[in-house]
Amino acid sequence: MAKDQYPVIIIADDALDLPEQLGTKEKYWLNDRQGLFKIGRPNTGENWAEKVAAELCSLLHLPHANYELATFKQQKGVLSQTIVPINGQLEMGNQLLAEIHSNYPSHERYKVTDHTFGRIHHYLQSKEISLPLDWEPPSTEIKTAFDVFVGYLLLDTWIANQDRHHENWGVIRHKGEIYLAPTYDHAASMGQNETDKTRKDRLNSQDNRRHIRAYIEKARSAIYLNKSDQKPLSTLEVFKMAAERNPESARLWKRLLADISHQQCLDIFEKIPQCEISNTAIEFALELLKLNQSRILNT
Repeated sequence: MAKDQYPVIIIADDALDLPEQLGTKEKYWLNDRQGLFKIGRPNTGENWAEKVAAELCSLLHLPHANYELATFKQQKGVLSQTIVPINGQLEMGNQLLAEIHSNYPSHERYKVTDHTFGRIHHYLQSKEISLPLDWEPPSTEIKTAFDVFVGYLLLDTWIANQDRHHENWGVIRHKGEIYLAPTYDHAASMGQNETDKTRKDRLNSQDNRRHIRAYIEKARSAIYLNKSDQKPLSTLEVFKMAAERNPESARLWKRLLADISHQQCLDIFEKIPQCEISNTAIEFALELLKLNQSRILNT
């Protein structure tokens, strides 16, 4: 392993406890429940995408779950420390919206049209919800939980994260207070599931419908405008709507994004071990980030 690469943590054979039932991927808690090991699906880049996304969150000053590359009995994945403090409780969006809307389909996972932007905005604008626990906002422009969530939506647009479903955001209840949870679960991003053949084709295609520019515009958010809609909003559409509701925080997150250079992003990818990611995947992801950064800043 090169000196400047991210470490790969080797998890001891007896370190894992019961499996975590939530979500679609195989995952296990460490014995002390202070860490979660999530196994990436075969033939995808879910592991590097999760690690890279966490590092990009740091560049944006967003509160986020930390992820480290890890292995357990030859299975590759990522290890994350719990975002929930001792005696705290994580409540996810599906639970929160079901408390307000009696017919909310909290047990459904895909194409949940009840998961609308208006409902999320209304809930997270509440003054009862504090900013994430132990997080220092980058500016006084960040006043509400939704101001922070605007940053999450900017992140989703930047990395083309298509997995902001109702179990991928929430709040933490701790000592009688309610805090917005840090952002987590970003593996469905940066084209990590594409083959290198497809990546090369989209990078070099002369067909505007095949080019990476068309690819990024198709990124969907798992958030709907209306319950009657057939498709969720695009990641950029959701961010633009959030920016209209909370323009000051949107301007702040855009300024922070504008300050991030191509070299900073490249430095992150170059620290991923070569056995985890191909040069073509890096080229594709960097182009995706560059184009989406431009799209966001031009809104």
